[in-house]
Amino acid sequence: MKMDAALEFLDPLILDKAYAYFVPHATPADNWNATLAAPVLISDPAESAWPRDNILRQCISILVITQIGATSLYWVFSALSYYFVFDRRLEHHPRFLKNQVRQEMISSMSAVPWINILTLPVFLAEVRGHSLLYTNIDEYGWSWIVTSTVLFMIWNDFMIYWIHRLEHHPSVYKYIHKPHHKWIGESTFRAFEE
Repeated sequence: MKMDAALEFLDPLILDKAYAYFVPHATPADNWNATLAAPVLISDPAESAWPRDNILRQCISILVITQIGATSLYWVFSALSYYFVFDRRLEHHPRFLKNQVRQEMISSMSAVPWINILTLPVFLAEVRGHSLLYTNIDEYGWSWIVTSTVLFMIWNDFMIYWIHRLEHHPSVYKYIHKPHHKWIGESTFRAFEE
């Protein structure tokens, strides 16, 4: 989903009201405050001080949307995976840690905000018009759709590989990636079965 499409949908539905409430637009009143000799400002409950194209508003909106979206995706698909795919016999393995499932959930949920912050520049660039995304296939044709999809998957796997390699670097490993390796997984379980 394109982030600008998400904002186009959510701004009139929810975000305009939220920003008008939390960051109201203040307008000068007709009268002056005699003691301070300054104009009295009256907040307009229907309008925000931050217009839709305000970069701070866009950053906050993107972070909230991605946090809610990523958290929802995690809970839905991890629950489905746990109940329908995960080999529950693994929980009785001697190397399976006490409260391991809970620890993995906590670890995943604490990683989501950091991942959202790292993806913020990409989404912000797209929202502000600095993207090569397009919605009309006739602009480039079906062959480019297929080619760019394959190239994206290759690039994505390439980056995941190198990010994982970086997580194993000694200066980063113990702070970020080590907990992942303390948990027994299904591949470890299968190795013990053989």
